[in-house]
Amino acid sequence: MLTPTVRKGASLLLYPLLLGGALLLWSSLWLGVGWDADMSMQLVYWLFLALLVVLERLLPFEPAWNRNDGQLRNDIVLSIVTIALNSLATIVCLGAIAWAIARIEPLVSLQVWPAHWPLYVQIVPGIVLWDLGNHLAHRWAHKVPLLWRFHSVHHSAPRLSVINAGRFHPIDIVKSVVIGSPIPILLGVPAEIAEWYAALYLFGGILTHANIDLRCTFFSRFINTPDLHRWHHSPHREETDTNYGEVTVAWDRVFGSYVFHPRGARRNLGLGYTVPVSRHLIEAIWQPLTPTGHRAGPENRIVSLPEGVTAIADIELAALLAATAPAHGPERAADPVHGMHAKP
Repeated sequence: MLTPTVRKGASLLLYPLLLGGALLLWSSLWLGVGWDADMSMQLVYWLFLALLVVLERLLPFEPAWNRNDGQLRNDIVLSIVTIALNSLATIVCLGAIAWAIARIEPLVSLQVWPAHWPLYVQIVPGIVLWDLGNHLAHRWAHKVPLLWRFHSVHHSAPRLSVINAGRFHPIDIVKSVVIGSPIPILLGVPAEIAEWYAALYLFGGILTHANIDLRCTFFSRFINTPDLHRWHHSPHREETDTNYGEVTVAWDRVFGSYVFHPRGARRNLGLGYTVPVSRHLIEAIWQPLTPTGHRAGPENRIVSLPEGVTAIADIELAALLAATAPAHGPERAADPVHGMHAKP
């Protein structure tokens, strides 16, 4: 058991150490040793995942999230599908864009990126530009009802962990690649920048879901952190429709959707009372493809837990499912939402 002093010190230092360490190891294997960038990224990813699983047990943000929520198998299956489908969709999408640029003359004129500048000068603006497409894909996944059907599978989880960071409907993954890739490629951003963005997207993305006590106040000014993303998984629509950036918060600041809560991060997550996503994997994948959409009955849906209850194991699930949905009225959402633009 960690002492309070050690725990506080660890929570302050771990976020930059974890993210910086993963990036340093990956870039050393790629640029220092000469390994393939993508292969190195995959190796570091699995090592990173194993380390985070251990830290979730040693230094949990919310101990109740380490308990069984009945979705572990679904999280693992969807994550495996996500990894495979994301790679395939990326190859197909990038190939199609490269083919179009080579054959459609007006697209050549869009290649305006200053690729002759030193690489270190290009990295930050290149990463911000890469994040624009993914920001828009994420924003539209919340705002367009048809896309929300698929993205709600990700938001239905009643807890966050490194295991469900890849919990996505297959259509949601393809959508993100198709919308997120064209902008930087058509503008001519070099492949080296894409590698740096992919590493931040991969390592930073799994960290945003990690159930580890990480204090990220300073970093939340610039990049997507666990502090920001836990509010994005709120059961309240006013809170979940914020912080769409996958890597940076630059575009959230531009479009007015950046939110920081100085009072801490949300511990009650999920959409079970507003989106009836089935707890059964096949139904959760199939139902969004039908005209009716998600329609799991009370006995089959994934529920979001009431305020003050942070694990299904803490209460009788049958009683919760039979209970009246908690009031999620304006008065409850107003506290974090109306004061949400406070700067970190």
